[in-house]
Amino acid sequence: MFRLTFPLLSIALIVACGCDGINATSDPAGLATIIDSTADTIFAQTDGDVAPSTLRTLVSTLSIAPGPEDTLLFSEIRELAVDDQRRMWVYDPRLKQLFLFSPTGTLVKRIGRGGSGPGEFARSSGMVVYGGNGVALWDSQNSRISFIDGNGSYTHSWPTPGGFSTTAGLVTDLTGTLFIKRPVTPPRDGEILGRMGLVRLKEGGAFADSSVAPDLRVPREPYVARTKDAQSSTSARYAASYHWAWHPEGYFLAADGGKYEIVLARKHAKPVVIRRTSSPVPVTDEEREVERAEITYQLRTTDPGWLWSGPALPIEKAPVMGLRVARDGRIWVRVAQASEVIPLAERSVSEDSLAPVRRHRTPAVYEVFEPSGRFLGRVAFPPRAGFGQAVGDEVWAVVLGSDDMPAVTRFKVTPGFR
Repeated sequence: MFRLTFPLLSIALIVACGCDGINATSDPAGLATIIDSTADTIFAQTDGDVAPSTLRTLVSTLSIAPGPEDTLLFSEIRELAVDDQRRMWVYDPRLKQLFLFSPTGTLVKRIGRGGSGPGEFARSSGMVVYGGNGVALWDSQNSRISFIDGNGSYTHSWPTPGGFSTTAGLVTDLTGTLFIKRPVTPPRDGEILGRMGLVRLKEGGAFADSSVAPDLRVPREPYVARTKDAQSSTSARYAASYHWAWHPEGYFLAADGGKYEIVLARKHAKPVVIRRTSSPVPVTDEEREVERAEITYQLRTTDPGWLWSGPALPIEKAPVMGLRVARDGRIWVRVAQASEVIPLAERSVSEDSLAPVRRHRTPAVYEVFEPSGRFLGRVAFPPRAGFGQAVGDEVWAVVLGSDDMPAVTRFKVTPGFR
């Protein structure tokens, strides 16, 4: 992990120079963040819409992409990590190999192969930078965490209990402690699993204590199909959701997607609550019609006679669609945007002719905050780009090309953050 020399400096300055602990700062877009630290909780409030002219964009500075007949590079990407030297580690689940690239994009080494022996991989459920310039990869199928040093050599592994896997399930912090995402609470009414949280790993891989993010109790009204032998459920795509993440300083963040409220549950300092308001984003009638058809199709795979029941589909998108924390501690919030039409060549068409075809998607746009709650601006991602890592003004993403092949792309935020 990149070390943060002064992670709490912005809060200290705001408290020191504010009147009665209340201070206002503004980003280049002109949106003021009002930070109130007079109570036991620090509240950071930012209101208003971001003008299109102040929207930051991502400019590509490097792209690593296999050619049509290239058999030496990846064909799929499940994990992407960037180490302290800005080298890129990529795991391909099809080849079951790790690829190490230099900061200039040169392939340094192909690591491992499929299998269950030392240095071999079966299934990745998460990968993090470990020791500055190596990585740790959770191989859930082989029930272990494999460690690769900065030279790309396998060194050792820790056995871990099996029976559960997830995506992005391995987490670390600035101390180098490793955590695995798992259900850590008993199931509540209507739940199959308990709430997801983190289990700390002891040296060697044994489970230690567990912890869970703040429970914001975001209401969700699912659509359910039941038969005597099966049950399935789903939720509306744009309904409010609960989001959580882990900060490299060693604490949870939780977001109520319907309120645009993010809680930073800091361990040894006042908690911070980020609040944001802006104009709502509507859901078009056409989108609602397609989603209704999708939900009906999905639930009829469980109950062929299922008829529409449950809440009405939202007419506005929940403002928060995702929550990520960059390696420098900044908070990246994916926000609702007006949908765009998916080009015909990029639409996913099922082999089942009865399956509805989705015709719209939400552009990926993130709002960025300091851990103090100060709003830094809004960043637009290119189409088909998925957030990978971010440090300062640099962002690494996986971008799908017109042939659906992935490219590891490094971007520069333009204009940069102050």
